[in-house]
Parts: sequence; structure tokens; C-alpha cells
Amino acid sequence: MTGHTPPIARAAWLHTALAVLVVAVIVTVVPAGPWRPAAEVVLFGLGTSAVLCALRRHRTRLVVAWRAIGAGLGFFAASCVAEVVALSGIAPGPSSAVESLLDVAAYAALVVGALGVIRSGRRRRDWSSWIDTATLLLAAGLAILAVGGDRRSMSVDLVEVDIGTPLVTVVLLFVCVPLAMSRGGRSVTTMAFLVAGVFTVIGYGGRILGDTALRDAPLLDPLPLLAVAALCLAGRHPAVATMGEPPSSVHEDTGSRVLGLGAALLVSPALLILWTLGRGGIGYVLGIGSATLTGLALWRLMALDRERERIRVALDASQTRLELLLANSADVISIIASDGTISYMSPAVESLLGRPASYYVGREAITLADPRDQARLRAVVASAGPATGGFTDTDIRVQHSSGNARWVEMRISGRVDAAGIEGWVVNIREITDRKLFEDELRRQATTDPLTGLLNRTAFNDRLVAATADADPAAPPAVLFVDVDDFKSINDTLGHAAGDELLLAVAGRLSADVRGDDVVARLGGDEFALLLMDADADRLRDVADRLLAAVRLPVQLAGRPVTVTASVGGALAGPGCTAEELLHRADTAMYSAKRGGKDSRALSGTTPAPVPGSDART
Repeated sequence: MTGHTPPIARAAWLHTALAVLVVAVIVTVVPAGPWRPAAEVVLFGLGTSAVLCALRRHRTRLVVAWRAIGAGLGFFAASCVAEVVALSGIAPGPSSAVESLLDVAAYAALVVGALGVIRSGRRRRDWSSWIDTATLLLAAGLAILAVGGDRRSMSVDLVEVDIGTPLVTVVLLFVCVPLAMSRGGRSVTTMAFLVAGVFTVIGYGGRILGDTALRDAPLLDPLPLLAVAALCLAGRHPAVATMGEPPSSVHEDTGSRVLGLGAALLVSPALLILWTLGRGGIGYVLGIGSATLTGLALWRLMALDRERERIRVALDASQTRLELLLANSADVISIIASDGTISYMSPAVESLLGRPASYYVGREAITLADPRDQARLRAVVASAGPATGGFTDTDIRVQHSSGNARWVEMRISGRVDAAGIEGWVVNIREITDRKLFEDELRRQATTDPLTGLLNRTAFNDRLVAATADADPAAPPAVLFVDVDDFKSINDTLGHAAGDELLLAVAGRLSADVRGDDVVARLGGDEFALLLMDADADRLRDVADRLLAAVRLPVQLAGRPVTVTASVGGALAGPGCTAEELLHRADTAMYSAKRGGKDSRALSGTTPAPVPGSDART
């Protein structure tokens, strides 16, 4: 609030003040007779100009309603002109009939305006809006019947009392009250509408209760005219531009409908009172009692509505917190339905798998897993069993939208059977970095850091497994390879050259074996080969090829160098253990080295020197 009224709003209040001044002049200065309705024409003209301002300047959304209100004020103005003619003695009979017809048209226009407010912004097939419209028309018809009864003569009293009063009452109940009292639609314009309706109902209602002409009651006479002044404020005020806008929330729309329902409930006791006015009896008691009961019921209904709104706000806040937590959580929360499809996936899945959560809802949950892990995932889910409060953990690979596999840790609950959740709750956390780190640790623990071959520990494990499952027809064999005079290479050319030599030897050894054979560096210049299925001929052939491969020149420190190796081999026999086989191969290698180097010794046989075996550097 700035404390300053905008110029356009100030103009609306000045327009209303002018209308109020005209009403004061009419009821205090203008004498009875033709001058009275003539002066009222001026008031209705001010009201019509306010309607034009609402339509043209403020561009209200309720075009139909405001056009109908403008037509109603125009009809009232024309009725006043007909009354002037009748009071002047010019064809009083026809003029009075025209006056009554114009009043009927004016009240009909008010009903059309009320329908325009009710149906504003509604879809053509909005059945609730159609029901509201039918309720308004039914209530208006019953109110007219309750007041008019079976009187058939057309008169001013019939129009004002038997038609005008019930119509305006229904419009007040169904339109003005919900507009002014709903939290979402309350404004200066809607409150002005309510004031206009209240003034009219009190004025004409007092006319009924007092059983006297309206202009003969000084306290009641100004009220219907002041209603027109209130309409001037409603049409000229800037708030009319927002009148008819769709509610900003479902609760606002529901609140308006609750008020409309309450207004409809108040029609019944009002009908009892109106019927009693025309017929007599105890309808006053019944009407007041029914109104009291209805009021109490409405009060409780509104209290329940407020309680429901409080609960809704709390639920919305809780849901907002949950959505915020899920949106900012690195873990993915998923709900898997009992048929195996995904019924919910939290937003974090997009950063994990590359697609939004909506993409996965409705898909088979098993398709998230890498095909290599789908069978294991099915087994884990089956082992989760019924809801016991526990959970099952497993590590699997999942498919990223790019085609790459990522490791995740899944925590799968037992089967859940609760409201909104029927199936399994799955918490998914990415562990790709951890898996890569673990793989690197395992690689470092089982491989030689220089050559990338298996180290002694890993070789021993492979050897134990091979001898445990040895096939007597194709037993495993071990070859020990020791580079001759390796120390002299380090001493003369440096350790870097020595490392280059070891790399070259590792590559040549790996190239001369099968894919299922194992090559390892046991340490220093010692290498070992595990032939998975061999015999004496293959053992001899591989040993000879290794000797020839190592003997090939290698570039070290910028010049060619030729080295040799001593090879010892052993073929596993029945019942041979890994330790025994390794010891036999090691012993054979030392036997070859003692026999002159650049030679082989197989399973304890005499070393076989190769011609031209002298080591050269």
C-alpha cells in the first residue's frame, strides 16, 4: 500500500460520489410526480456510462454479464420514461403496460447478467457450470412463484414485488455473495456488486414487509437507487478488469462453489418466507428455523473447508519438500510395480542414465540392467521376498543412453503392499568410480607395474587352479625364463635400458603363446609361462621358440643389443601340485643356466645348448 489512490481508481470513486449525490437530490429535492422518474433517468444514465467504461476502457472479461447489466439499466431508464408519460396523463393505460414490460425486460437482463458471471471462463462441456446455471434459473422461478402465486394481472407491484424482489434476491445469493466472499475473487468491484444486491433486497424486502409503496418509505426509498450508485463503482473501478479471471488454484474455485452451494441452500427457507408473505401461516417460523439450520450447516461446511485447506497446504508443503529433496538427491529412488514395470522414477535418474524420469515410467525395470547382469538382478529381486522391513543390496551394471555401462549399487526392499505403493522400492546409487578404483587396486595387486604381466602372486593362483583341475590327457606345464647376464645390462647401459629390455622380453614371450596360456614376471629378470594344456612335444617346441625370440636383437640406449635366456620347463604329472610343478621348472631352469646359458632344460633332462649361444652385448 502506497497511500496514494491511482488516478483511474480516484475517477471511479468520484463517479460514485456523483451518483450518490444524484440519489440524495432525487429523494430530498425532486417532488413527486413526473419529475421523480425523470430524475431517475439521470441516475440510470450514470450507471450505463460505468458499464461502458468497464467494457471499453477496462476491457472486462465478463463481456456478456456487463452487457446484460447495461441492458438492464437501459430498460430501467426506458421504464422511467414510460412512467413519466403515464404520470403526465398521456395514455396512462398503455404507458403503464409498457413500463411494466420494460421492468420485466430489465429483470430478465439481470438474470442474463448473473448467468454470464456464473459461466465465465467455463468450458462448453463443464457440467458443474451447467448445473449452477440450472440451479439459478430454478431458484428464480420458484421464488417468483412463491411471491406471485396465481396472480395473473400485470401491475407495477407485480413487477417490483412478485418478480423484481425474488429475482434480485436469487442473483444476490448465487452471484454477489460468492463473488464477494471468495478469497480469490474479492475486490472493490465484487464488494460493490454485493452492496448493490443487498441495497436492492433490503429496499424491496422492506416494501413487502411494510406493505407500503417504496416511495412512501423514507428509509427504504433510497436503497434501490443507491444500488445503482454501487454498480457505478463496480464498473468504473480498475478491479473490474480482473473480474472473471480463472481461479489461481483449485481451492479458490472450490471455495467459490461451496459458497454457491450455501447460497442455493438458503433459497429453501427464503421460499418459505416468501410463500408466507402471500399466503400467511407459520411459514415465518419454518423459514427462520430452516435458515438457522442452514446457516449452522454452512458454518460447519466452511469450517471443514478451512480445515481441508489447512491439511491441503500442509500436504502441498510436504510434497514440495519431498520433490525438492528428490530433485537434489544424487541417489535415484524408484518404485517397481508388482508386474515388473517402473511406476515412479525420481529426477536424479537423468544425470545417471541420461534420460528424464518420464522416459522410464511404464518400462520393464529389468531392461535398465546390462544384459550381463539381468539374470543376477532377477535372482536378487526374487530373494527379496515379502515385506519384512529388510532389504537386499546388489551391485549391477546399467545402460546409459550413450550406450556405456555404469556400475550402480541397488538396495531393493521387500515387496511392499501399501497405499500408493505396491511392489518394490529401489534405491540406486552410482558406484562407477568406486568400481574402477577397486579394479585398479586388483590390477595393481595382481600385475607387474613395469611390464603389465601377472605378478608372482597372481601366477601362483592361476597355477593352483590349473593343477587342481588338470586333465591327464592334456596336463599343464610351466616354463621358467631367466634373462642371462641381465646385471651387466643394468651396469653398462643403465637401469632405464634394463627396463626397456624387460619390456621387450615380456612382449616376445606373450607373442609366442596361446590366448589361454599365462605369462608372468616373477621378479627381476625372471619370467614364467603356464601352458594350460601341453605335452612333451609342445613343451619342447615352446621352449625353443622362446629361446629364439629372446635372442633377437633389441635396441637399447640407441644401439642393437643381443641377449639370451635360460629356460627350464616341467610337465605336470598325476597328482602333481602347483608347488611341486613350480619347483621342478625352477630347478630345470637353473640346470640350463649351469649348462652354459642360452639353453633349455625340461623336467630335469640334460640341457640342450643351442649353436651360437654365446651372449653378446
